Amino acid sequence: MRLWFTLLGVSLVAASAEEALPVVPRVTERESSLAVVVAEKHDAMHYVGAHADALEIFLRSAARLGLPPGRKPRIEVADIPNLPPVACTVKGGQVLVAVRLGDATQAPLRAGEAVARAWLAAASLAGSLPTNEPAAWAPPAMAAESVAQLRPAMVDFWYRQATLNRPAALSEVVAGKADARESLLFIRALRRSLSAQAFGAALAAAGRGEDILPTLQSFAKDPQLWWIASRQALLDARPPLALGMRESLAELDALARFVHDPVGLGDVVLDGPAAIRLRKLPAVQEAMAVRLVQLRRDILRQNPVAHNSWRCLGSWLEAFPTGTEKELDDLWQAFIYERQGAENLAQEVERAMGAPAR
Repeated sequence: MRLWFTLLGVSLVAASAEEALPVVPRVTERESSLAVVVAEKHDAMHYVGAHADALEIFLRSAARLGLPPGRKPRIEVADIPNLPPVACTVKGGQVLVAVRLGDATQAPLRAGEAVARAWLAAASLAGSLPTNEPAAWAPPAMAAESVAQLRPAMVDFWYRQATLNRPAALSEVVAGKADARESLLFIRALRRSLSAQAFGAALAAAGRGEDILPTLQSFAKDPQLWWIASRQALLDARPPLALGMRESLAELDALARFVHDPVGLGDVVLDGPAAIRLRKLPAVQEAMAVRLVQLRRDILRQNPVAHNSWRCLGSWLEAFPTGTEKELDDLWQAFIYERQGAENLAQEVERAMGAPAR
């Protein structure tokens, strides 16, 4: 019996000792084409790895680039005290990147920045000028592009926001201080202005920390004007799939504003009733036919708040060639009524959402 109690005591001591041992976290790793991603959680590891794959696809398709020669960069997903959310170190021929993903609103761009900094640092190593400080514009621009590869809906959102906001100054974009949407538009504008080989050289130079302005000046006399024009060309080439309230109403007002020179003394702005009196003129008939085609093409993109007013304007344009003046006046008054109703409804929605009413 005494022996049995002795053995029981020894087993209890051993069990308590095992419980006192520190728990060693299990680390998993994923080797992508651009980097080795290490994390304690599988989902975090694959999340960053997916952004690495997206960046690799972009580099190969846009710049015909892959991973620079040398050891693959190592990206660790961890919350390390006293480090910024994305920290890069180049030491002994090895690129090490630590990333703290943060919440769902921060994680995409942080993951994209981590893989971008890994590639840029590897490019600096391959160029015999190792640095962990690339050109300031490159990490946010490449991060935004990797996010765009994975989330096409974000591109629509960024393009819409860019349409509604003034363009950032080129100096802000080059300094890496602009919003993600401006960084995305900048790298896409740069790609459109350069050959694939020259674009790849610009990215490699960014990895070495070289200034982008000499490259811009090589094909643009005024880089700021080039930036404004190229940005607008990108936005014009990708109209949004659906418009917001104010966008719908602004486009509607543009369609309902008729500019014509009836007597050769200069353009004047006409409303519906004034346009009716000039509808026998060929130029007016042609302009109204073009408006009707544009309205039919764009009505599916409109916000529901403006739907009735768009339909009323469409009915007026359809009746314009053959309708009587009385019919057209009634249709125009219905359009004015619905347009005012849409404005009132838009203001109610803005008040409910806490947005400043116009």
